[in-house]
Order: sequence, then structure tokens, then C-alpha cells
Amino acid sequence: MAGQMLYVKKKEEKQMAKASVVFTKDNNYYTPKYVVDFFFPDGFDYDPATCESKAKEFGVPHYDTIETDGLAQDWTPYKRIWINPPFTEKHKFLAKAVETYNIAHNTIYVLFPIEFLTTARFHDLNCKCKLFIPKGRINFESGLGKQGKSPAFGSVVIKLEDENSIEYIDLSKVKETSKIVDVEEATGVVNSTYISAPVKQKKPWYM
Repeated sequence: MAGQMLYVKKKEEKQMAKASVVFTKDNNYYTPKYVVDFFFPDGFDYDPATCESKAKEFGVPHYDTIETDGLAQDWTPYKRIWINPPFTEKHKFLAKAVETYNIAHNTIYVLFPIEFLTTARFHDLNCKCKLFIPKGRINFESGLGKQGKSPAFGSVVIKLEDENSIEYIDLSKVKETSKIVDVEEATGVVNSTYISAPVKQKKPWYM
């Protein structure tokens, strides 16, 4: 992300479906930076669901956390918004994103489980959007600073727009480029052939 796949409260405050399993810091999962950079190479200006450390890492000037409650804030002043919503409240964040877009027509991207697109909640929003469907699943970074295990579900990125469309993307190319750039920064050697943006495959919504 910035942003969280799950908002996590204190262990004693919130438990998962199984009584023996409680939320811990390792249940916070963040979007890898290369994913956000694909959509916002120049950065974005607001994230309503993140933490202070990730906001600083991504250089986000405006953000909200679980303590400040992004759902209670006004998103309309911001031009470029990235959201990886809390998993248990993802529908609320998407609904607010749709409401915000209808008012301000700002640039809003929302990372979502692909399965949610088949639910009544999603269809009832009646939102127009561009769907970015990645090749493969996104491995999120855990709150403990390590890469999470292979996710149990795929993700899509929703960009709110006035018309429906779809685009297939290969984020692995961005990830490989990101690793190479890191090596170049460390060695001082720049190979411009790896810094070009990946080619995106466009297909119509109905195919």
C-alpha cells in the first residue's frame, strides 16, 4: 500500500471466526511499493487506510490510520487516492470511494479481492470503473516486515471512472524492474533498458 488489508485492534478487542485465533500485527498486510508505483509513479496524496510508517515510506502527505478512521474523513479535497481497505470493511471503503468520486471526480484506485466483484454488494454500488487484472496474485507484505505467504485469493485494482473497461497487466515486470533499479542505486551503474514502463495489454470490457 500504503494501507492495510486488515485493520487490527488489540488482541482482546477483536477475534477471528475461530475462537482460538486472534488478530496480531502479522495480520496487517500492506501493498508492495512496486504495485502502487505502477499506478502512481509520481506518488499519490492521500491514503485513508494506512499506518504512519508506511505513509512515510511511500511519501504520502495526507493519510488516515485506524486511530483517525479514514471512513469518517472527507476525501474530496485530494486529487490522487490509493486505497487498500481493511479486509473486514472493504465494502464500506469502496462505497465511500464511489461517493467521493461522484462528487469530486478525483483519481481513485482501490485494491480489492477479485471474488468481491461477484457479490450483490458490489453490483448494488452501480459504480463505473476500469478493472486492472494482474497476471498472478499479489504477495502482500506483513506487518512484521516480511513478505506474506501466497494469498488465498486473487486481487484486482479498481479505478473509478465514468465508463466501464478492463485492462490486463503484468506486475511481475514492474517488480523485476524495481529490483534492478535497487541494484543500480547500490552500485551506481544505470542500465536504462530496464527502467522503461511495462507494456499493458488492453481488451474491451465485454471480452
